Amino acid sequence: MNTKMKIILLTAIFFSALGFVGTVDASDSSVYVSPANLTTTVGSNISASIGVNTSGNKVCAVEGKLVFNNLSCQSITIAEGVTPQTSPTCSNPNFLVGIPNCTSLNKVLFTVSAKAGSSGVASISITGVDVIGEGFSVGSGSGSGNYTINALPVVTTPTPTPTPAKTKTVKTEKTIVDESESGNDENKETSKEDKKDNKKDNLAAVSGATEGSTTPSTGFKILIGFIVLIAIFYAGYLFTQKKKKNKFN
Repeated sequence: MNTKMKIILLTAIFFSALGFVGTVDASDSSVYVSPANLTTTVGSNISASIGVNTSGNKVCAVEGKLVFNNLSCQSITIAEGVTPQTSPTCSNPNFLVGIPNCTSLNKVLFTVSAKAGSSGVASISITGVDVIGEGFSVGSGSGSGNYTINALPVVTTPTPTPTPAKTKTVKTEKTIVDESESGNDENKETSKEDKKDNKKDNLAAVSGATEGSTTPSTGFKILIGFIVLIAIFYAGYLFTQKKKKNKFN
């Protein structure tokens, strides 16, 4: 006898002894996949939760098989508060998990990590579902996760923009002239003016001297007179010497 039948028989015997055996709408409870819809890209990871929707019924165990479409299963992790009788794996996605003390609340059973395949559609679905209540099945429905996988964006290499030729920048230095330099410039200008005036005076003096040279000054007259006197005395001297010479002859 397999584990599923053992769980069903044990719960049936237990509740039969207490007089609680009855009929329940077996279509109420179901298994779901969350998120139910998702858009992703090629090669991205998808994380999905597999749980039971009790619809208010007491659920003690859940059985089924995971089916991956255009997805690559990476790992399956059992949730807390769940006792697996058959743990699902990527290589063997069949599962039978028990819920201690049963539950009437929605509960996550395990999580799945999968890698997106090629662009298009992908899904995680569950087949062979059986939701087991207090000794009998309370549901067999299941939902699925349907995903859209987009292709990776094409990365285009931008065409390099030609670098414009560098232009040589000529820096113009601004000369700041302070008051002292300005004063020096003024002094220089004044000195230049003075030199010009002096030059004019010198030229006037030379011109005056040239013009005055046509009229002999007093000193010049004395000098001429002195030279004439010397010439007269020298002539007299020569005349005297000549007479003496003739006398002796």
